Amino acid sequence: MNSDILEKVLAYIDEHIYEKINLCVLAELAGYSPFYFSKLFSDAMGMPVTGYIRIRKLQYAIVSLLEGRKVLDVAILYAFDSHEGFTRAFTQLFGSTPTTVRKHLTSYAVPKYVVPDTINGRTNMEAISSLQHNMHKLAFEFLEQSIEEAKAGFCTSIEITLLSECRIKISDNGRGLPLSEDFHASKAVLDKILAGGPLTNAEYSQMGDLIQAGLQTVNSLCEALQIIVKRDGKIFRQDFIRGIAQHELYTNKLEGPSGTEIILKPDTSIFGKEDFSLEILNEWVKQKRRVIDNMKVDVKSANG
Repeated sequence: MNSDILEKVLAYIDEHIYEKINLCVLAELAGYSPFYFSKLFSDAMGMPVTGYIRIRKLQYAIVSLLEGRKVLDVAILYAFDSHEGFTRAFTQLFGSTPTTVRKHLTSYAVPKYVVPDTINGRTNMEAISSLQHNMHKLAFEFLEQSIEEAKAGFCTSIEITLLSECRIKISDNGRGLPLSEDFHASKAVLDKILAGGPLTNAEYSQMGDLIQAGLQTVNSLCEALQIIVKRDGKIFRQDFIRGIAQHELYTNKLEGPSGTEIILKPDTSIFGKEDFSLEILNEWVKQKRRVIDNMKVDVKSANG
């Protein structure tokens, strides 16, 4: 299937997003039999056509939820068979319920559909290597924040710990984000720095190398992320799933020094169930040694 035909199909899906989209109609639009069209679409987009349609409908559904529509009304609007079926599909894709998204997500724009530049253009080995590289970039983005604190003279220690279930913990003794008991102001700080929006495999496949991706994008690519900030005699905690806050900011009294702790788990639907590598992390620290020469950096595995 050439790119012009594929673009026509993707445009048709977006134009008829509120309807039940028939596979036979798409196949006829592309000029193939339903069976052959399904195969060509899957080869080109890396997912079945039914899966792609579901993702697009759910992405548009986020916008409708943020407009204040009821969950049931959104389910009907996008031609789902039931409220339960819509909620189940939504939660499975984005990791948060429609109600949680409507309450905590600040903004969202439906990503434009993208026709892949190449079809099956990379070998499996290249794809695996790129995924592993970008997965570690998620951790490096947070580590860079600790290094900036060190450059400013506020951080002398970083601890990197590999945890079970593909997770990593990054701790430092810097100042911590400027959070306070003013929850409105603290939420604004977290939204500006960390709040993202759900990214699916379809968008990730078009992102390329995650060079200076930014913390919002990193958070969006995490199946789970927890941040703990210790500052000014208080401890603050927020949990995110794929960039979406899961609750109001937790706070309590703090006994001890200031600092920041991040525990993140990359999205396994994108990166697979690959653990972080001590070798890659140690090599990164080695490359940064000139910058962090006066800092204590400890890299370890909680699993021994």
